[in-house]
Amino acid sequence: MTRDKYSEQIAQMSKSMFRYCLSRTNSYSDAEDLAQEILLISCKGENSFPNEKAFYAFVWRTAENILRQWYRDKNRRDTAELDETISDGSWEALEEQAAENDQLRLITRELSHLNSNYRHVIVAHYVDGLSVKDISERFSLSQSMVKYLLFQSRKRIREGINMERNYGKLSYQPIKLSLFFWGGKNNYYGKFDTKLCQNILMACYFDRLNEEQISLQLGVPTAYLEDDIKELVKYDLLNEKSGLYLTNVPIITHEVFDDLARENKQVLMDITERLKNGLDGILDNVRKIGFYGSDMPNNSLKWMLVSLILRMSYMCMVHVESDLELDYPTDIFGDSCFRFFIEDDNAELCGSFDTGISDYNVREDDCAIAFWDVEINGRPLHKEINETRAKMLMTLTERQPQNENEKLVCAELVELGFAFREGNEIKLNIPCIKDDQWKKLIGYLGKIPDDIVDSAMDRVDVIRKVLREHTPAHLIDYTDKMAVLLYYKEVKQIMLSLCESGWLLPMKDGMIGTTVMLLE
Repeated sequence: MTRDKYSEQIAQMSKSMFRYCLSRTNSYSDAEDLAQEILLISCKGENSFPNEKAFYAFVWRTAENILRQWYRDKNRRDTAELDETISDGSWEALEEQAAENDQLRLITRELSHLNSNYRHVIVAHYVDGLSVKDISERFSLSQSMVKYLLFQSRKRIREGINMERNYGKLSYQPIKLSLFFWGGKNNYYGKFDTKLCQNILMACYFDRLNEEQISLQLGVPTAYLEDDIKELVKYDLLNEKSGLYLTNVPIITHEVFDDLARENKQVLMDITERLKNGLDGILDNVRKIGFYGSDMPNNSLKWMLVSLILRMSYMCMVHVESDLELDYPTDIFGDSCFRFFIEDDNAELCGSFDTGISDYNVREDDCAIAFWDVEINGRPLHKEINETRAKMLMTLTERQPQNENEKLVCAELVELGFAFREGNEIKLNIPCIKDDQWKKLIGYLGKIPDDIVDSAMDRVDVIRKVLREHTPAHLIDYTDKMAVLLYYKEVKQIMLSLCESGWLLPMKDGMIGTTVMLLE
């Protein structure tokens, strides 16, 4: 890199590096000192990096090494002896004694931070009163291994009770994440929704930590972490090496999106105005196409057009051959997909624009149902569709239900909002567009979708650059490949802006414009 480019990268990294050090130390002054030391070492490598990727890898590796040494220096304290008679064999008694005895309170604190191997053995010996031989038989360990674990446990407790325990920021300000999945079969749906799982991943994002260190970062005893850690490792979201854990998927935080918003503010304003002006001019012509539902209220029609345009631009561009074609990684199940976590929005309003996007094909592509479920508009429908319901929706475009089974399915469709009753008839509550009508609609939309795609393609490198500033070295290749998927955030911002301006309103009643049936 050139001198000017190198200086620019160092300047951009300074703020991110300070935030990172502050999250690891919980000390403003220590974070300042460490960030300066890391950047100073990085400055010495001027002109030695062939590209940005190599630069970021070096900086984060330097940060990891310096912080590791800082932890070692901080933990060097005088040690105290562990009282061999800390209990009368009753866990309840130990707790009662700990409440009145500072030394025992510190010991129980340190017990909570031991990993399972050490904790089970020392509790069996000192609390349950078992001999080395008994413990050996209970846990199927050799007696020499039991003695070793007892020795190491005592050593760790002695060191710990003389150490000031500074719990990490995540112990009092946990992060809330959502899993973003893009690909084929989603084997992760609903499995990692707990704060504990999510904050384990956050704690191990930049550093390899053992169970005790994770426990300190989260302020949670190791006994409550073990099952979640195993599950995260099983799904390859957490990598384990020699008892140390490192997060194996990207985490996109508010800081990333804030930086992207600053970089793309004017572009998004322009796209929003382009949509408003372009669609206002074609609403009457769109109605004249005469598709089923073309008489829906103006607000519902606007939602339909906006959802179709955003789908055709932001969503579809990752499926077509272009400079943005995705290079899918392979997950632990052998499926090609992207998996990453996103910090939930702070603002309740912005969170109301979370979007569920899905397509459901019926009768070998004779019909497709395109879902664009936005939280502000009510219950998401894409989660409720199945083959039976989808076939019945298509059947309703041709005829009424004829038997009890069909009537039962129609009752479900009415309850879910896909359809409504009018007299003795069941009618669809979603727009249906035939192939010839779709071609006319595309003609009226003109270049709006293409212009959005062109704008996005021009800005992929901006997203990659911002991601590299906030991503640990081992995941930079991954985030480079998935950068285009972060355009979903722009989709939310555009819909939010359209609603804030009053051009769009939440859909409360009437036809659901954001679920569209496309007929061949």
